[in-house]
Amino acid sequence: MSYTLHTPAGNFRAFKILIAAEYNEIDIDIPEFDAAKAGTISPTGKAPVLETPEGAIFESGSIARYISKLSSQHGLLGKGFVEEAMVDQWIDFCANKLELPACVWWYPVAGYMPFQKAANDKAKADLAAALDILNKHLEGKEFIVNSQVTLADITIASALVYPFKLVCDGKFLKPYGNVTAWFKRCVEQDQFKAVIGEVAMCKKECKAKGQ
Repeated sequence: MSYTLHTPAGNFRAFKILIAAEYNEIDIDIPEFDAAKAGTISPTGKAPVLETPEGAIFESGSIARYISKLSSQHGLLGKGFVEEAMVDQWIDFCANKLELPACVWWYPVAGYMPFQKAANDKAKADLAAALDILNKHLEGKEFIVNSQVTLADITIASALVYPFKLVCDGKFLKPYGNVTAWFKRCVEQDQFKAVIGEVAMCKKECKAKGQ
């Protein structure tokens, strides 16, 4: 079957889609990004959007779940109803608690939005709170839901790639040793490397213009 993903290069929201595809050995064509074309395919006018033989799918989380369902070989959505719900709850946790503060922190560094001190301070505090929850959950665990990578790990690790490369230095991450070890465990997987390459952890927080 033929799949085409329309997404800007380096879009962290596409990482989880492409990593899931690597695990399930699904080929996805990624053409040079054309925002106008993507806008005509997605009802929201935004990317990423996936073209499938049965129609287009928009919203990165829905696309990632779709790709994860195409093969049960790696159990990316968990095994059984309880694990499936656990995968979903951590994906929701990422969307509701982690992704926004992470983006508010690193987006100004990348030039995607202006720096505002109050927003930056709140983002750091909110991200710290989210990482604390994840850190406690990961105590004694190799991965988030079971003993292997699921879409929960893929989704959260994908959302943390740029924060951990650009702004979350060793001092900030020191209280979250379980998270750091888990993140490194994830990004060292061949399927992650095929999409995001080698991830160099931030040694010193990058500053935004005006910070």
